[in-house]
Amino acid sequence: MTTASTAARKGVLLVEQPFVTLVLTGSDGRDWLNGLLTCDVKAVEPGQGAWGLLLTKQGKIVGDVNVVAGGDAFYLGVQPRAADTLFEMLNQFLIMEDAELKAPSSEFGWLTLHGPRAVELAKAIVPASGAWGAIDWTGLGGAAVVAPADAVQTALASAVADRSSEVVMGTGLDWERLRIERAVPVHGKDYDERDNPHDASLERRAVSWSKGCYLGQEVVCMQDMRGKLKRRIVTLALDSEDAPGPGAGVEIDGEHVGEVTTSAFSELLQKPVVLVRIAARALESGGSLRVAGQPAQRLQSAP
Repeated sequence: MTTASTAARKGVLLVEQPFVTLVLTGSDGRDWLNGLLTCDVKAVEPGQGAWGLLLTKQGKIVGDVNVVAGGDAFYLGVQPRAADTLFEMLNQFLIMEDAELKAPSSEFGWLTLHGPRAVELAKAIVPASGAWGAIDWTGLGGAAVVAPADAVQTALASAVADRSSEVVMGTGLDWERLRIERAVPVHGKDYDERDNPHDASLERRAVSWSKGCYLGQEVVCMQDMRGKLKRRIVTLALDSEDAPGPGAGVEIDGEHVGEVTTSAFSELLQKPVVLVRIAARALESGGSLRVAGQPAQRLQSAP
């Protein structure tokens, strides 16, 4: 039987996400959104999505946004906790543009697919009423499918029936394990409005360095040029049987330098793994690392 861990690396791990959807329409929508998000929206088209951030003028993260194009609309999948704030902030920038942003809705469902066959399966299962786009959150390959909620359930049934593609319908825990192993932080769990893209370790994953201007770009560029980071989100593996919960302290040579944000037991590594929010200077010290008193090592490369 194919496990979730194997599927994400050889087939497809399929996860139903609790995203709330904002729908953007209008002839100016693409250019308008591209001037606000950190990702390259101009490159988004049917079959090619993007993962970006909405920042304040000070470069702080308001929330992350998954962008998929379908027909004459852009579907923006966002975390529920940030949906209203994102909508209100984006709406403030709509002035004379031929664009309309619909309020947060649960009318649509989202599937994220992770693994080398994610794009292949997304193409096969996307409903006629939905849209899909390649988005690689983990570095293993990925895609997103968005459709009306009832159509998503049909797509799920179709995907799970396709055993030849090594498809595994993942649980929330399966996604937690994979994203921790691959150091993929989630807004509201691992980082928040206090953080900039570098703090959240997203500056090379959810930020385009080749696109034009976007909100907060100057601050992000200055941070990157200075190279002096305050904190980072990284993955640690523990030499123990139990995974410490969120809030557990991280120490280097007895000094408190951070805390656990998310934890799980990795089936792949057969040990607990945690995402930690840690002082950047601590990562360069080379000292003895412990989490809740337990020995730990940083995963320098994702498994």
